[in-house]
Amino acid sequence: MNRIRAARQAHGWTQNEFADRSGVSARTIHAIEKGRSCRQATKRKILLTLGVPWAQRSDYFPGARRVLVLSQVDSARSA
Repeated sequence: MNRIRAARQAHGWTQNEFADRSGVSARTIHAIEKGRSCRQATKRKILLTLGVPWAQRSDYFPGARRVLVLSQVDSARSA
């Protein structure tokens, strides 16, 4: 099951209630739960509403890209 859907259901919210709480449209919530991609700002709103730290976004949005900090890039180049 989709982790966003599971987390929403664990809170006891319908898609419409979750949409209202997060400031995202119900249509977008439905699409995300079906596995569609969304904007970073939408991911932030959803995770914030669910109480999930941003660092765990890849657990909830599998296709999320990992952003390297400049120091990680430098150490990767020298390796």
